[in-house]
Amino acid sequence: MKLGRFEPPSAAQTVLCLVCGVVVAGADNAATVATLGPFDARFVVRALGIGLLLLVVFLIGERLMKAPGKTRRVDTFPVLERYRSLPFAGRLLVPSAVMLACWTPVIVIMYPGTIWYDTGDQIAQWYGIEAYGQPAGSISSHHPLLDTIVFGSLARLGDALAGDYRSALAVYAVVQCVVMCVELTGVCLYVARVGREGAAHMAAVALFAFFTLFPALVIFMMSIVKDSLHLLFLVPWLVLFAETARTRLEALHSPRFAVGFVALSVLTALTTMTGLYVTILSLCCLPLTRAGRADRLRALAVASVTALITMMVFPAAVRSAFDVEYEDQNQLLVVPMQMTARYALDHPGDVTDTERAAIDRVNHVPFEDMAFRYHPYLADPVIQYSLRDPSGVGEYLRAWAVMGLRHPDSYANAFAALESGWFSLQRTPMNVTDRGIRLDELRGIAGQAAANRIRFQIADAISPAFARMTRYHANNANSASRSRAYALWGFWQSTPVLRVLTLTALWTFLLPAFLLFRLLRPPYGRMLARCALPAAYAAPLVWSLLSLLANAISVPLKPTASRYMLWALVVVPFMLALCASERSESTCQMKGNSR
Repeated sequence: MKLGRFEPPSAAQTVLCLVCGVVVAGADNAATVATLGPFDARFVVRALGIGLLLLVVFLIGERLMKAPGKTRRVDTFPVLERYRSLPFAGRLLVPSAVMLACWTPVIVIMYPGTIWYDTGDQIAQWYGIEAYGQPAGSISSHHPLLDTIVFGSLARLGDALAGDYRSALAVYAVVQCVVMCVELTGVCLYVARVGREGAAHMAAVALFAFFTLFPALVIFMMSIVKDSLHLLFLVPWLVLFAETARTRLEALHSPRFAVGFVALSVLTALTTMTGLYVTILSLCCLPLTRAGRADRLRALAVASVTALITMMVFPAAVRSAFDVEYEDQNQLLVVPMQMTARYALDHPGDVTDTERAAIDRVNHVPFEDMAFRYHPYLADPVIQYSLRDPSGVGEYLRAWAVMGLRHPDSYANAFAALESGWFSLQRTPMNVTDRGIRLDELRGIAGQAAANRIRFQIADAISPAFARMTRYHANNANSASRSRAYALWGFWQSTPVLRVLTLTALWTFLLPAFLLFRLLRPPYGRMLARCALPAAYAAPLVWSLLSLLANAISVPLKPTASRYMLWALVVVPFMLALCASERSESTCQMKGNSR
């Protein structure tokens, strides 16, 4: 492919790349020594080097996206002609079968599917076993209730039909992969349909090849965990969301489309905690689209109905049917409490008795123990599954704010270390999770920093509650077979070029930054502003990225950190494909189907 001449970057694009260089350099420090600095000459050189490298790579990527796609006559390829003559179901199922065939070897070696730590707790609760401190026989709201109902019901079904809880879950894992193949193929067909002739088909083929060949997706979909169930609903929801934005809300004129959109919105929101906020906040962006008043009211109705069902109707229904133990606000205090722990490490004597009392009233770990238990990359050692006294949250937050004004550097370093995994290319080689880590330990091994790569749970992770289900462990997975899945992922992590795709920050920071880079190219940004596309198309991606910043772990000391971002392996390529195949300004109205 001939790239032709490169357009010089705009000032805004250059600044963006330099800022990205600073962010990555700071995140690398935070992910290896738990401190943003020192901001010395070495830091400046590294940040500048990363920024300039990103500028070059982004310019190449931009030029590739602008390269005109070749429009070929259908009769040139008889196979293609026959494929395009198929009804929609055939055009969907044939590529889906190809993708499934490529996924099958991984499905076989991972069968009967991976049970994650959290999933084991959810299943154990369904069998009346206590987890998270709630009374035996009740269900904790620590994880989404819909997921607990689904996984617990499947386990009971397997027990009833085959005498083994794992049998139904194994079938579910395979079905999950089959459905995902169909959904991902649907995403590719959508890109081919709505983009400009030639470029759209190239983007769709590239997207299909990625979904088919990159093993991360099939490895994850053979996992029995709330995030993989969430992805089953997120993928079709993204397509409906994009179509609603593309048609400037006119798609909502169809009652069938609107009902389906609401149903998928509800299911997407109910399957992860962050999914609830991402879905509703994204839907709230749709009424901001430049459209008629009636259309914006329809979009507002979709958001309102989704919020009503997910936040009021469903919780009330579940509460009436099951014994649900609702959690306090501990999840909202993960980041603030981590900052308090770093403050206790850096400034143990600079705290008043009132502030200490406010902290000790709310948290099970007292202020005096926080320095010892502080783990820069994991909040679990300093905040538990519940609060000591939830009524003291307001008093604690006031003390937290005052302490932060005294020493904002401690708060900045605490936040940067905890969330550095989303931005860094390197990370500490330590994988300790059962104790605090001293900063001098990190500095002593900083020279052995490892690449910050996606990490998978492939072997089962048995929680203490799940381990009590002794009679249900008869059908454990073949560890030798699972080792081949680890070897496959290890191959991708170690192979030049391919290993770039295994970097966490590529999906959570660098590629989203490239999308922003495209928007900053004049007159591209102004053209999209007139079309009202950025706010609508990008809303799910933006809110999903922001939701990462509230997590208790980002550096993959354990696979949980990577699990939080695996949605990006679908959302980001989808956004890139739409961007690469977008129509020109002359066809920017995008109302209805232009083909």
